[in-house]
Amino acid sequence: MSSKTYFLCAGEASGDVHGANLMKAMKAKDPQVSFVGVGGPHMRAEGLECLREAETLSVVGFVEVLKNIRFFKRVLAEITAQVLERDVEAFIPIDYPGLNLRICERVKAAGVKVIFYICPQVWAWRQGRVHTIARVVDLMLTIFPFEACYFKDKDLRVEYVGHPLCDEIPVGQRREDPAKGKGRLAVMPGSRHSEIGHHLPTVGEFLLLLHQRNPELEVHIPCAQTLKESDLLALLPTDILEKMEGKLVVHPPGSSQEVLDQCHAALIASGTSTLQGVLSCIPFALFYRLNGFTFWLGKKLVKLRWVGLANLVAEKAVSRELLQDAMSAEALVAESECLLWDASVREQMYADFEEVHRKLGGPGASDRAAEIVLNA
Repeated sequence: MSSKTYFLCAGEASGDVHGANLMKAMKAKDPQVSFVGVGGPHMRAEGLECLREAETLSVVGFVEVLKNIRFFKRVLAEITAQVLERDVEAFIPIDYPGLNLRICERVKAAGVKVIFYICPQVWAWRQGRVHTIARVVDLMLTIFPFEACYFKDKDLRVEYVGHPLCDEIPVGQRREDPAKGKGRLAVMPGSRHSEIGHHLPTVGEFLLLLHQRNPELEVHIPCAQTLKESDLLALLPTDILEKMEGKLVVHPPGSSQEVLDQCHAALIASGTSTLQGVLSCIPFALFYRLNGFTFWLGKKLVKLRWVGLANLVAEKAVSRELLQDAMSAEALVAESECLLWDASVREQMYADFEEVHRKLGGPGASDRAAEIVLNA
């Protein structure tokens, strides 16, 4: 096969993982293919010629983006210029629509083919972006079956490939119910610095309260690939490890799956990691907190009954959502105790997980996406 080069752009941890799996699948089909662009550690490990690390783009929220607007304008110009300087087969943005759609608009106008992998969540908010996407994208690869309907009247090729997490995570097994007061709880506070900055002060209060009530319970916090253990420890109470007497363990970057596999229940920051929880078959609740103005504005713009991806896929409340003020230390403790030791709650979640598994589709998403991209 002739050598082809693709320019990929992922701006956050989940996109980095999905991008790496796409690259791996494409290389299996065409060993001569090469990649350049923006990515994280997983994409770099698969051979990406990295022009900018995805970790530098890890910001969430309206206020947070506005604070960094000059930086993002500079990044937009920088990446656009790099795409146009290279003789690439296509530009492949991976999720991260705030920046990626702006790059698409500029490179498409210059004649570069655009293949968007992982559809922006137009079903959640800013549905007007459907028109922009149809104008600046040549091919859209969607990961949820209901996404294609938003583009049915548009001059845009849309292909449903399934959710790539189904490739990355073998479906887990039901956990043995832990004895009352014992067991292992996973806490996943997010993959961005801005997220853990909003979450960890409350998580620290929660951990101390939980330990007071259940001194034999173990808590395990996996560090996201985009963070360092020191990032987490710096935002927790300084004496928390001593007070929890070895019952709190902060795990190194990239350990989330291993931790979930070893625990009996979990608290997970809203995002792709909640689907990881579903596929791992671990009873969990999600939490999230934003800047106050960002949250207020989001409620005005986002017209969804649920925030959690598993709840959206199932179209019902599979997992409890503790958002903003509802994310208190007391609420997190109550939810943790319920998830760990209420057998009826755990049984219902296992049944709901089976439904979500069916709707997400089976393995093969990355392979299907690779085949489509290479023949586009």
